[in-house]
Amino acid sequence: MYESHFGLSDKPFKLSPDPRFFFSSPHHEKAASYLKYGLSQGEGFIVITGPIGTGKTTIARSLVASLDESIVAVQIATTRLTPEELVRLVAAKFDIQVEGLGKAEILKRLEQYLLKLHQQQRRALLIVDEAQNLPPETVEELRMLSNFQLDDKPLIQSFLLGQEELKGIIELPEMEQFRQRIIASCHLKPFDCEQTCNYIHHRLRQVGWQGKPSLCENIFEIITKHSQGIPRKINILTDRLFLYAYLEDLTAIKAVDVHHVLEEMQSELSGSMMPSSRRKGEDDESPVSQENTSLHILAAQGESHAAQTLEAVSEILDTVIDRKISTIRHLDKLLRQKRKSLSELGTTLHDETILESDELDNEKNNSALQKKYWCRELMAKKSSYHN
Repeated sequence: MYESHFGLSDKPFKLSPDPRFFFSSPHHEKAASYLKYGLSQGEGFIVITGPIGTGKTTIARSLVASLDESIVAVQIATTRLTPEELVRLVAAKFDIQVEGLGKAEILKRLEQYLLKLHQQQRRALLIVDEAQNLPPETVEELRMLSNFQLDDKPLIQSFLLGQEELKGIIELPEMEQFRQRIIASCHLKPFDCEQTCNYIHHRLRQVGWQGKPSLCENIFEIITKHSQGIPRKINILTDRLFLYAYLEDLTAIKAVDVHHVLEEMQSELSGSMMPSSRRKGEDDESPVSQENTSLHILAAQGESHAAQTLEAVSEILDTVIDRKISTIRHLDKLLRQKRKSLSELGTTLHDETILESDELDNEKNNSALQKKYWCRELMAKKSSYHN
């Protein structure tokens, strides 16, 4: 889409977490430092909390990308798993066969796997994303897993990432033993206007942005206000702004352009940039069944292939839309030439009215393409929302 038009090497505001775009705000830098500290200690829990879309998963993936081969790290995104379902999912993530086995046998195989890693002078790291979805007894199961030890050193270490509700779970009276094993915790906050500005410029620099289009200083306050300083929402809005600049052939993005895009987005999906939170009871309908657990395990094993498929589909859609936009621009050129010719021939007002009608139809087609692209972005957002 707009990347090649503006000379960018990649899409700067993609929704999927990417370690390349990790931005070190004071809160994010603190969280990353805590995770690194936890790794250096080799024991205890690190807890990172924050609203949806503040970059918890990106921080974790940035950490994983920096690890050497001595640490085997896996990451899971959880729903309301029972303790046994959690054990099954964790074992499956470490490529341990769990089909047809009971919890006791799975734990035995998991311990054998961890001991084997220790013999290889390696250790295991478990990153639990969306940990606020876990019931207290399942969080306690994570503490029990840390009891796999050798020479008074845990064989597996866990980091928990979650929304604010996770703090409430940890503060329950029955979680006292778990709290005693937390060695550091951090809460991520939304960006202020200056941080939003720095964040946007940081992502653009990662893809070779050379100031085309230029960004007027007064747009960042508007972006911060309508995104609530949430990185994911900033990505959605700024990506749409760059698409708008491409379609309108702008050389600068101004405040009026931001307002225009916000109006379009509001008309397409009411409330898309309004404050959002997880609906109460969204994941609380019923305990996860054995069948759902199997689906989680299958998803864990096949998520890489699914991501590659989505990327391929996205590239195809980009190509199709690019061709349609090129066709519309060619039609615009022909219409301008026709208007010039008619003007030179002294054509009647009736002819001009017909021409203006043609151009109006063309503008509608252009708007329709923008909506089709936005729908595709919403699909991508939905598929990566758990991130």
